[in-house]
Amino acid sequence: MYNPPIIPETRNNSSNTFLFLNKNCQIRYVATCLECTWKDIFNKGFHVFEDVTWRDHFISAPNQIKEVQTLYTLDGKFILYLFNNIIEPFDEIYYVISLFDTSDIKKLSSSSNNETLLESDLIMTSDSMKRIQKIIYTISNVDSTVFLLGESGVGKSAIANRIHQASNRSNYRLISINCGAIPESLIEAELFGYEDGTFTGGIKGGKIGLFEAADKGTIFLDEIAELPLNLQSKLLSVLQEGTIRRIGSTKSKKIDVRVIAATNNDIKQLIRKKLFREDLYYRLNVVPLTIPPLRERKEEIQHLIDFFLAKYNKKYGLEKRLSISVKRELMEYQWPGNIRELENMIERIVVTNIDDEIDHVLHPHGKLTRKEHFNPIDFMPLKKAKKQLEKELILKAVNLYGNTYKAAEALGIDQSTISKKMKLYRKGEI
Repeated sequence: MYNPPIIPETRNNSSNTFLFLNKNCQIRYVATCLECTWKDIFNKGFHVFEDVTWRDHFISAPNQIKEVQTLYTLDGKFILYLFNNIIEPFDEIYYVISLFDTSDIKKLSSSSNNETLLESDLIMTSDSMKRIQKIIYTISNVDSTVFLLGESGVGKSAIANRIHQASNRSNYRLISINCGAIPESLIEAELFGYEDGTFTGGIKGGKIGLFEAADKGTIFLDEIAELPLNLQSKLLSVLQEGTIRRIGSTKSKKIDVRVIAATNNDIKQLIRKKLFREDLYYRLNVVPLTIPPLRERKEEIQHLIDFFLAKYNKKYGLEKRLSISVKRELMEYQWPGNIRELENMIERIVVTNIDDEIDHVLHPHGKLTRKEHFNPIDFMPLKKAKKQLEKELILKAVNLYGNTYKAAEALGIDQSTISKKMKLYRKGEI
């Protein structure tokens, strides 16, 4: 049976936990102490755990190149950590990882340049997603309407939730509605409510709509392009006037609601076809955010695999692990269904495999589809292109295999070469 991780859960800032690693990022020992940093831990007293390996307690080892990341434990815990590079190694210790309880994540994410958000499946480590995250925090204290664009399954709902949580409305409700999931005959009543006696069989005393229920908070209108044209005009009025009127009522009511809308359709094409109001589009498109598909932010796939594996291990009380070959196959797949497809795949892998070590995976439609051709590097001097390709291969290998020895073996080079390169990458010299 699985034993709980030796990393204690820190409930306040007085308790600190540190992982001391050798030059190959293997854990030498783990220590805890009170009111100290790793630099003075030996002077203040600590408790040491030895014979600890990543495999014993974590889904995967950390990425050596990233300063701020999250460790995913086998029982579904998420632990934020800071990666410290020791300038003058001692006792074969080259790195120290400082651990934080996940309650600190929101505080750190607003100030860090390398943040990973864990309250949902929203993981933002690629450059494109970091830009979106910066915009989210930039608009946190205003009420501008946000329009989320992108393919199905890219995480628009998670981003809407992040926008709400980062805003000054976070103490009030976020109400989400899928405009394409409610019958056209009912959606007006759902959004705006109705008065007593308006409908036969309606609720006695009438019913408030979702806009009223979201007063002082946020309403998320997913699949906004599915909204019927007659309701598009009413929504436009709500956005312009800040008032709603229940069905069957002659009185308007003032509301204070921030609107976030989303669609996976080509909204401009719908406007040309007269299926979406152009004036409503301009009202919604105050802060447009286009969420890139998962295939364009492949560096996040590894994090998402670990996240969902931890999530479903915890949900079902299991201890599943993915082999290196399976992880490689999942990372090379194009994921047309984006994050939603990836999550469904990981859950399927967890619940349908008998063995804890999973060494093969089959897509429902056959073998997972890989990219046919390697992405060419943009034209640049050949020397620079070689260095860039070398860096990409080394970082990918270290991230995939978890240590420099296995990465060196896979790439057919000396381990010392990779160690030297990694030090230069961390310093930003290459």
